[in-house]
Amino acid sequence: MRKSFSVVLPVVLVVIGSAQLTWAQKPNVYELGTYPGGTWLAAEGINDLGVVVGLGDVPPVVSNGAGYTHSLALPLFGPNAGTWIDLGTLGGEQSTGSEEPLIQISNTGLVVSHSTARDGYVHGVAWTRESGLIDLGTLAATGGPGYADYKSSCAYATNKNGTLIVGGSAPYGDINVGFLAPVVWTSSIVWMNGKSVAKWQIHKLDTAEFPGFGWDIWGVNDYGQIIGVGGNGYPATIVTGALWNPRADGKGWEKLMSLPAPQAYPFADPYDINGMGEIIGVVASADWSTELPALWEPLDKTRTTYSQPIELALPAGFTGCECVGINELGDIVGDCWNDVTDLPARWSTKDPTFSKIIKFPGSWGFSEEVNNNGIATVTYGDSKKCPADTYASCGGATALH
Repeated sequence: MRKSFSVVLPVVLVVIGSAQLTWAQKPNVYELGTYPGGTWLAAEGINDLGVVVGLGDVPPVVSNGAGYTHSLALPLFGPNAGTWIDLGTLGGEQSTGSEEPLIQISNTGLVVSHSTARDGYVHGVAWTRESGLIDLGTLAATGGPGYADYKSSCAYATNKNGTLIVGGSAPYGDINVGFLAPVVWTSSIVWMNGKSVAKWQIHKLDTAEFPGFGWDIWGVNDYGQIIGVGGNGYPATIVTGALWNPRADGKGWEKLMSLPAPQAYPFADPYDINGMGEIIGVVASADWSTELPALWEPLDKTRTTYSQPIELALPAGFTGCECVGINELGDIVGDCWNDVTDLPARWSTKDPTFSKIIKFPGSWGFSEEVNNNGIATVTYGDSKKCPADTYASCGGATALH
C-alpha cells in the first residue's frame, strides 16, 4: 500500500486579509487549497496536533474534470508542515468527483475513512504511519446470520485516543448514507512482522427496537458513547437521534437510547459528542424545511438521561444552521444558510445566545470539526485561490480565538 511522505508543497502562502504569510509566521487563517495537481478538497477532521484530514482528488485528472478520490492529510505545524500525505487505497478503482467528506483523525495519528477494495466494494479503512492503510472489513466477514450480503462498510469517526472506530456496513456496494447497519470496531494489540499493531474487530450495534431503520453513525468519544441517527426509509417519516452508552462491565454497549426532540421539530440528528457527553447537531421539522442548531446536555453522571435539545442562536440574516463539530472546551462549529449562501459558523456551550459567522475567503463554506486548541477545519470555494467551477472546493483551517 502506497504512503507518500515526500510530496512537499512549494512555499505555502496563507492569507489573512490582504497579507501573505508563510507557515512559520503562525497565521490564523490557513488556505490549504488542494492536493498538488488535484481539483478539489473537502477538509473534515483535525487533531490537537494540527493535522488536517479530508477527501480530495489526486492526478491524473480524467475526462469528467476530476482526479481519483483519496484520503489525504496535511500537518499545519511542525517540521512536516505543508507536506501532503496521500494515505493510499485498497487497490480498487477509486471514485472520481466530490464525495461526502467522512474522515477523521485521532490524537494518536489514527485516520479513519473508506476506500474501494480490489473486489469493487467500498470498505472502511484505518491508517497510521506505522501500519499504512488497513482494511477494517465488513459484517459479511463475520459470518453472522443475515449479514452475508453486507460486503461494504465505511468508517466515519474515531475518538481522541484512537481506541474506537464507528461507522456502518451495507449490503453489496451500497454505502449511501442513511442505509447502513451501525457498527463499531474495537482494537486489540497483536505482534506482526516484528512490531506491535492494532487488530480491529467489527461489532453490530443493537437496533432491535427499530426494525427496518437505516443508520448513520457520526461520532464516538473517549468515554465510549456513540451517537448517530436512524430513519425508516427514504424519505423518512420517523427520524430518531440515537445514543449508545458503554456497558458498565465493559462488554459492549447498552440498548439504543433515543435523544429527546420537541414536538415542533421531531427529527433529531446528532453529529458529534465530546468527552463530557455534550452532544450537538440539528433538530428539524418533519418536512426538513426548518433545521435549527441544537445542543443536548447530560443530566446525570451515568449519562443515561439527556436534556431536551437547547436551540442555539442563528446569526442575523440566516434561516437555518447545523452544528457539526464540538471540542472539549465547548467550542462548536458548523454552517448556516439563507437564500444566497452557506457559510461556516460557530457557537459555544457556555452561551446559547452566541453565534457568529466564521470569516474565511470565498463566497461559501462550511466547518466540520474543531480541535482543543480552537482550530477549525473549513471547506470553501469561490475565492481568488479557489475559483468556482464544477469540482472546485478547497480545504482550509482557521483559529477561532
